Amino acid sequence: MKQIAQVSIFEYSDYRRFLADFYTYKKATNPRYSHRLFAQQAGLSSPSHLSMIIKGERNLSLKTIEKFSEGLRLSTKEKRYFELMVLFNQTDDLQMKAKYFGEIMALKMSSHKLHKLEKERFDFLSKWHVVAIYVLVDLEDFNADPLWIANRLGGKITSAQAKDALESLLRLEMIETRPDGKYRQVAGAITVPDDTKSVAVFSYHQAMIKLAYDSLRLAPVAIREMNGATIAIPIEKLGEIKEKIRAFRKEINQLASSYEKPDEVFQLNIQFFPLTRPETK
Repeated sequence: MKQIAQVSIFEYSDYRRFLADFYTYKKATNPRYSHRLFAQQAGLSSPSHLSMIIKGERNLSLKTIEKFSEGLRLSTKEKRYFELMVLFNQTDDLQMKAKYFGEIMALKMSSHKLHKLEKERFDFLSKWHVVAIYVLVDLEDFNADPLWIANRLGGKITSAQAKDALESLLRLEMIETRPDGKYRQVAGAITVPDDTKSVAVFSYHQAMIKLAYDSLRLAPVAIREMNGATIAIPIEKLGEIKEKIRAFRKEINQLASSYEKPDEVFQLNIQFFPLTRPETK
């Protein structure tokens, strides 16, 4: 008979999937286990409540989160993790998603359930300086000394952060050591779950907008370009304009890749967003 692996809540970021796997495990180890029994243990009036939550037909409220935690027989840390998962999954506000995700990562770390590479993949996608150091490696005069890296990035990070980022890039196999002892970039892709990626991208752009603002205040006009246009378009043409923007970004990226002996790292941000909202009819 096939052994059913016990379900660990810390392995999940989607609470509905966790509930589905939890129920499958309980049913496999105890054929008498049912939705009705779970409802009794959780103090729920409807036996179908668990099934509706798993299928996405309903959301959990703060009150039912507590009841589900009781029905799941969770420890104190597991209860908090479950609550954070629910809040993370059910909000569409990326600012709040980032907040809940940060708490999830901290809780997993404190419970020794966070794989180092899992955090490093997220850091590569979310932290501007990790991406910047990855690109910095391509400069001919690149120096792996953390203090040199911190200074080259305008003192916006510490040498300790530079050292951690460099070691992380090596573990992620985004860079490697050449025969002469120097580093070089390695082509590759970072894979993370979609919900994690959305938070990482939000954090990355949030940081880049702040850096762009600082550059507007402090960087000489000769080495920056800030431009904008306020335009009116038919909403059905939105996709066409977004595609043009993506094509432009790719064109600039290919152009930059064709240059020999790059000596500085620049950031290209393209912002296109609505100033109006649809009229309520």
